[in-house]
Amino acid sequence: MSKYRIFLITIFIIALVLSAINPPAGKDDWLLENIPIFMAIVIFIFSSDHLKFSNFSATLLIIYLLFPLTASHFGVTGVPLGKIIGDIMGTTRNMYDRLTHFMFGFLCYYPAWELVKNINKRENIWNYYIPLETIFALSAIYEIFEWLAAITVNPVLAASFYGSQGDIFDTPKDMATAAVGAIIAMVLTYLYNRYKNRNLEEAQQY
Repeated sequence: MSKYRIFLITIFIIALVLSAINPPAGKDDWLLENIPIFMAIVIFIFSSDHLKFSNFSATLLIIYLLFPLTASHFGVTGVPLGKIIGDIMGTTRNMYDRLTHFMFGFLCYYPAWELVKNINKRENIWNYYIPLETIFALSAIYEIFEWLAAITVNPVLAASFYGSQGDIFDTPKDMATAAVGAIIAMVLTYLYNRYKNRNLEEAQQY
């Protein structure tokens, strides 16, 4: 593992330790929120080099994990940034969960694109479409996990973890927000690659 990957993991571990210090939402909520995060960081440690992620993709993945990690400390409905965003949007809802789902789509699309590109080896539409579908699928899987976890634990902890804040359409809105983030990232990735390839073709002509 490269020194840069070790640096990223160190940053994550420091953030993890800080998040565990007197979490306002309680230790049980902190632990429940961190189950998927623990799974993700283990996968990252043992597969990032094998899957040949670039340092840019590795950075995006670690940055994303810091978002749900923050929620694990404050609780989904208690993150101050979410309250600020809610005030700006004219709602009493804490919008941090929406931000986290958006960042999942936005930050994780490129690593998924890079993985598909490394497998496919050719530049075509599937390189962009498959990562988008992957984000959709992972978003749905997480919502299923969230539901199963919520009905398994006690009602008070479930309400804190699930974080629907009374919105009966919370689940589809979360998935739609992730989809919007992924679509924006897909467009940006396509435009960047088109720009890079055009410059490369122009350079080859000279």
